[in-house]
Amino acid sequence: MIAAVKAVTITIPEELDAEAAAEARRLGISKSELIRRGLAAVLPAGRLDAGADPWSDLAGFGGEGLSVEPGEIDAVVYGS
Repeated sequence: MIAAVKAVTITIPEELDAEAAAEARRLGISKSELIRRGLAAVLPAGRLDAGADPWSDLAGFGGEGLSVEPGEIDAVVYGS
């Protein structure tokens, strides 16, 4: 299935446009593709998914055996 696309118009300084054109040429892609990649890099992953859970990105951040008992996080972080 091909994703729907939408044309947009943006206003950027001439210097930024020139830099974008040069980088796109260097990468062998269009400026549109460069901008799409840039947007994808700064937007949160899964942001447009209806069922996305923003907290799921944090799942598994702690080390093995780390509990969530009161005070234990402070002991790990502050060594107290």
